[in-house]
Amino acid sequence: MYDETEEDCGHRLPADPVTDGTNHRSEGSVIVAGERAATTDVYGWWSQSPWAPAAFCLTFIAGLAPEEVLNRLGLIEDPEQEGPATVEVGCAPGGSIMVEHGHAGILREVVHTLSRGTSIASVERNVNYHSHFVHAVDGDVIERLDPMYAHWSDSTDPERLKRDLEELGMLWDLDPDPDIFPPYIEGALALAERRTGVRLEPRHLQPGALPHRASIARYYASPADAFPELA
Repeated sequence: MYDETEEDCGHRLPADPVTDGTNHRSEGSVIVAGERAATTDVYGWWSQSPWAPAAFCLTFIAGLAPEEVLNRLGLIEDPEQEGPATVEVGCAPGGSIMVEHGHAGILREVVHTLSRGTSIASVERNVNYHSHFVHAVDGDVIERLDPMYAHWSDSTDPERLKRDLEELGMLWDLDPDPDIFPPYIEGALALAERRTGVRLEPRHLQPGALPHRASIARYYASPADAFPELA
């Protein structure tokens, strides 16, 4: 366990678009948090993480404290919550981290609600090793891609995204039967930090490290058992 401080969580953002003079700046219509400093090497510890072999969804949330994350999503904190559809939330440099052995962080409703007035990014990989990266600002999706095949992406600023992907080593020569994939999860985590200014650290993924827990099952409910819409 670790002690949380306001410094860990960073400044707090209002629900409306940022106008408070904090270190968030605007590039056109896009709110950008932090600086372009994160590299794939920063996340070199990932392969040794207990979450590395598992299905997971890691969401970086700029400027919000964990309590605000749960409040925005309408979740009730329950220290005893565990099992499927359980999210764990804790402070991180620049904001908060939300983790789950699932995919709630890339669901359309969650992304829209959680990104109001701020910037979030989610990195998800399912049990079949299919992965997703989603970046959203103030309710709108700015970028989405599969980190393993980052050549195919959707972005409001494709040139900016291409520069980042090149710097992070995520645009590799496609091979129909590759023996070894590049460190695409490490690259996606670094991209999430670049987009939000929030840093995921090894301590966040230790068992029981994140102190706020809740069920997010309500976001998985959909009519006629249809799969919830992705962002």
